[in-house]
Amino acid sequence: MKHASKWGGLGERLVNLQDGESIVLECDGDAAEEAHKVRNGLNGIAACILIRRSVTVVNGKIVIKRLGVWRPPVLRHANLKRGV
Repeated sequence: MKHASKWGGLGERLVNLQDGESIVLECDGDAAEEAHKVRNGLNGIAACILIRRSVTVVNGKIVIKRLGVWRPPVLRHANLKRGV
């Protein structure tokens, strides 16, 4: 049985949000330090790599807002020939 980590569960919630929606987390201790941990934790999740997001501290709470999706760069045939 696969156990979901706290980052995996948070990543799933983030993936299911629509653009512009947010998740608000209560934190114990230093909010800036906790926000840093959240950023790093989400960066390690494959499903979250292509999601543009912001992690901010507002009134002592961590706010994770989904901003959109990163689009992969468009490769042009001319660039492939030149090796660019």
